[in-house]
Amino acid sequence: MPDWFYRTLSKPILFSLPAPRARDFALGFMGTLSRLPLGPYLIDFLGHMRADPRLRVTVLDTTFPTAVGIGPWLDTHAVAVRALSRFGVGFIEVGPVTLEGNVAARPIKRVVDQEAVWIDDEPDSISLVDANRRLRGVAKLAVPVIVRLRCPRGKPLAEIEQESRHLIRELAPGVRLVALEIPDRTWAIEEWSSYLRQVSAEARDPQRSLLLVISADDDLEGASPFIDIALREGAGGVIVDGSMRATPDGRLVGLPVRKLAVQQVALLRERYGANVLIVASGGVHEPEHALELRAAGADLVAVDTGLVYTGPGLIKRINDCLLFEAVRETTKPPPERVPELSWFWTMLMGAGMLIGGLLAFAIAATKVVLPYDESFLGMTRDALPSINPRLLEFMAHDRTTLAGVMIAVGVLYVGLSVFGIRRGLHWARQTVLISAVTGFLTFFMFLGFGYLDPFHAFVTVALLQLLLLGVHARLGTYTPEVRPETRASFAWRMSLWGQLLLVIHGFALLAAGAVISVIGVTHVFVHEDLEFMQTTAAALTVADPRLIPLVAHDRATLGGMLLSAGWLFLLPALWGFRRGSAWLWWSSLVAGLIAYAAAIGVHYAVGYLSVKHLLPAFGGLVLMLVGLMLSYQFLCRKE
Repeated sequence: MPDWFYRTLSKPILFSLPAPRARDFALGFMGTLSRLPLGPYLIDFLGHMRADPRLRVTVLDTTFPTAVGIGPWLDTHAVAVRALSRFGVGFIEVGPVTLEGNVAARPIKRVVDQEAVWIDDEPDSISLVDANRRLRGVAKLAVPVIVRLRCPRGKPLAEIEQESRHLIRELAPGVRLVALEIPDRTWAIEEWSSYLRQVSAEARDPQRSLLLVISADDDLEGASPFIDIALREGAGGVIVDGSMRATPDGRLVGLPVRKLAVQQVALLRERYGANVLIVASGGVHEPEHALELRAAGADLVAVDTGLVYTGPGLIKRINDCLLFEAVRETTKPPPERVPELSWFWTMLMGAGMLIGGLLAFAIAATKVVLPYDESFLGMTRDALPSINPRLLEFMAHDRTTLAGVMIAVGVLYVGLSVFGIRRGLHWARQTVLISAVTGFLTFFMFLGFGYLDPFHAFVTVALLQLLLLGVHARLGTYTPEVRPETRASFAWRMSLWGQLLLVIHGFALLAAGAVISVIGVTHVFVHEDLEFMQTTAAALTVADPRLIPLVAHDRATLGGMLLSAGWLFLLPALWGFRRGSAWLWWSSLVAGLIAYAAAIGVHYAVGYLSVKHLLPAFGGLVLMLVGLMLSYQFLCRKE
């Protein structure tokens, strides 16, 4: 559920359901999707959220892909761990885990006016057996997992000690980080010291690092003796749990906890110095909240209710802010030789496509057919009207539309290369490569109709060489130039609606390309085509058996080019929305207007005015223009 879908459509629906049902549905759906053969790749495709390698953090002999992770109150039962691990997170905290599991006496509730969630004093917990089943293969995940353990309060010390040791010993082998809650605050220091000594000894054999959990509203003076002993007995750090006492009972998780969490982190860092790991959560609903916790002294920051109230893309937005902070003071790398960089070759490929499109447009607007077309048909251009008076106009309509799409593709290749790939944007390079590979593969559709266009073949071979050089060359290092938004603005919220429309527009282009490609190698004509020419496919075949293969070639080529264009409009909408990306907005607008102007204009020029035939083109144009209009303020203004 990317933000453009969650904030616009699914959040209102989920918030109309009771909190437990909404949580179970959303997490269950993501968990199921992640277990399907291609499910994880679909999550990556929709979000493109992996953290930049420069955000890696290494503590306690553990490498975290980024300093931002997910707290335990989002997915208590570890239903969607595999899906959440692909959200660009640095870690996932699971739990609480108890020996037998627990169902809270009262279910969670949303406190919408406070952007919080209410949980019972004894919240849901997952049993050890279920936790191990769902964490099977955790070592294969790209992110570390922290398992929070809880022992029921009120039991004798010996029983709690035995249960804690059993939980640590029997946890899934891939779990390296274990968080302990303080079982009983009434224990004497000697009892707590004995308990920690035994638990720490149990953790050493499977080489698990221990962390101690305290709440954001805990009195640090009262908790510090427990923390001191835990650190002395080998605990590696402290987790500041993002919950606080609610009135009259239960606990709140969410925005009201934020200030308490920041204060708690600052006190811990002041008291224990820089050598103690601090993991903090508590009301991180905007990137600036995570930055505040980091500034207060947190090494790692966990997000929970922020994904509910702000959206699943929150972690990606935080990572963007962290990357901007990390690289803004670094020394710029020395200039590199242009031919060694990918953007140079993809730009040349785009320029070649642009020139080819302009030539195709000039031919379609004048002669329409070329000498090798006439040779294939066995007749001259002047003889075609004798077969059908509207045949040339019909072919001009196909070839002009194709030329418009080619020019649009060339514009987007150049724009993505110069302003995206040259700046080290991985998503821009992937977009160009996916689009180009799709276009080159559709060249082989000529096998479906038996006509090899020499000019098409020449252009394909020439541009393929540039693509291969672009793949072989280096991308370069990405350095953000515009400060990402640290708080959701009106422009950002409006851009999500624009992004939704542009994503629909991109998928629509892919669907149109696929349909036209299939028609091109099968039926060739649709009903409106034959109605325009006032003829039948059989009559055209009788007039010249090679006429339909020639038209099929035009149709299939147009379908393939639409598929390439579909990726170029879709993938930037999915992956490339960043504040200040005016180049993306203008590239999309110019390319889209050229393609639609050619496609719609030629229909009016030749008199092919079927409403049913033109409706998809007008619908696509409206989708694109409204989507870009809604996105203008966010993409085109840097502040």
